[in-house]
Amino acid sequence: MTRSSLALVFSGSGGAGAMSAGQLILSAAAEAGYYGAMSKLFGAQVRGGEAASLVQVSTGPVICQPDRYDLFIALDWANAAQFATEIPLGRETVILCDPRSGPVPKSIAASGGRVVPVGLGPADATPLEKALRGRHVNIFAAGLAAALLGLPAAKVHAVLSGMFSGKGAEVARDNAASLEAGLAAGAALGEAMRLDPPQPAARWLISGNEALAMGALRGGIRFVGCYPITPSTDLVEWMSPRLARLGGRLTMGEDELAAINMVLGASYGGTPAMTVTSGPGLSLMGETIGLAVAAEVPAVIIDVMRGGPSTGLPSKTEQSDIGIAVFGGHGDAPRIVLAPTSIRDCLFTGEWAVHLAEGYQTPVIVLSDQSFGLSPTVIDPKPDRPPALARRTDLPEDEPFRRYATSGDPVTPMPLPGTPGGQWVGEGLTHNETGIPVSGARMHAAQIDKRARKIASFDPGPLWGDVLGDGETAILTFGSGIGPAQAAAERLTAAGQPTRVIGLRVISPLPLAALAQALDGVKRVIVMEQNHGAQLYHYLLGQRAIQPDAESFARPGPLPFRPGEIAAVLAEKETRQ
Repeated sequence: MTRSSLALVFSGSGGAGAMSAGQLILSAAAEAGYYGAMSKLFGAQVRGGEAASLVQVSTGPVICQPDRYDLFIALDWANAAQFATEIPLGRETVILCDPRSGPVPKSIAASGGRVVPVGLGPADATPLEKALRGRHVNIFAAGLAAALLGLPAAKVHAVLSGMFSGKGAEVARDNAASLEAGLAAGAALGEAMRLDPPQPAARWLISGNEALAMGALRGGIRFVGCYPITPSTDLVEWMSPRLARLGGRLTMGEDELAAINMVLGASYGGTPAMTVTSGPGLSLMGETIGLAVAAEVPAVIIDVMRGGPSTGLPSKTEQSDIGIAVFGGHGDAPRIVLAPTSIRDCLFTGEWAVHLAEGYQTPVIVLSDQSFGLSPTVIDPKPDRPPALARRTDLPEDEPFRRYATSGDPVTPMPLPGTPGGQWVGEGLTHNETGIPVSGARMHAAQIDKRARKIASFDPGPLWGDVLGDGETAILTFGSGIGPAQAAAERLTAAGQPTRVIGLRVISPLPLAALAQALDGVKRVIVMEQNHGAQLYHYLLGQRAIQPDAESFARPGPLPFRPGEIAAVLAEKETRQ
């Protein structure tokens, strides 16, 4: 008996190789023609602590994490209790563990899963050897999993060879031997976990961070000012060498304030520019984002959200930056805020953000999150590309140039510095139409109105978001909530409760007309988001985008939404009504 999908976990202490084992299985599955995705669990410590890779392999696209995992492989039991609540197991879960690692922790055994003892690596490995070299336990475990899933051994060996190609012949040989031993041990277990045959096609294995970076490059970004912060750092690590090959530059500042100010300088000089951060960094950038609004200088800010407030949960996911993204900063400072609807959509939205920033001469904030950013996923390639927009640099032919003219088109020309007859001042103080600081009430109101009209003129058309299904119940959500909401809606619809999902790509300015059309015929609205304060719900209420009887399903991270949880909450709310 085969199955269409399987979800498995590699768990161990930090440094035991759980992430490498998961990446090996996911990459081999992709090479074999399967879809898949991997989520990462680790603590905020630099080294040590707990670590787990959560892998799904499927014959169809993976859009969310499962309700439970089918296979749990313990590389060791160190710190396993730290994240037991984040890895849902059940009575049908098979737990593979080495008896030499000690008893199964109570938090894992409580799941009722079936424990299958298996030796992970050579019996003669001493505790010191395992601590210092690992004895390739993670690769042995990956071999176990590959055999149980029925992945072609040649594909797994080929991926492993690529992973260790620069480590030397001895390291590559030892790991290949461990993989082969694991494949043999997995075949001998006799567990029925083999997958249905795949439907091979050209696909990409890419994370949300990588996809956003690729989209930004496609959109024309040629300068990145940044400061490292989890979980956004690997975005710029991926981007840096590719940006250099395109003639661009990435510069690391001493802090987030330096990073965003370098972005404004590069953009003022005519180079499309962006920065990448997470919640704490976005807080620090607030004043300069206001400067970008006032001076009308393009800037792209990617916020890979994590748990907050303050330092919060650096390595875990949450959707709690809506308020600061839309309203952060003093004064009236309208800006565009986007959120990708999937990891595949990160390519589209990342590119679109650049075009919108350049076309509307404004900061554009992109809200991703750890769940998207750090999850390598197999996607279908060549997603659609957004309409191109370019910065206006034309000069009027029959009148003096006024950079901040308050009449006519609110998107006024922004010529490059040094353009004859096109000189202008990028000023954060209230200024007149040529950029000279003034303090009069009339011009202050006129410039605020100009900037508001500019953002209000942004019409995303059909790109505002996605509507999936046509039920009388609607789950309204954004970002990484869309996938699990879609899976839950499919279950509810099949059970006789037709449910649609409305996923926002444009958060600000709200596409009110499009949203009203998407809600046509809906009798029950549930706004779903991963934060405690129901930020999206209250924002939508304040904009009169939803009726007062709309319901809120809001809870903080770091636990991801799962389809079963969503379906159960909707059913419970229905019963209470």
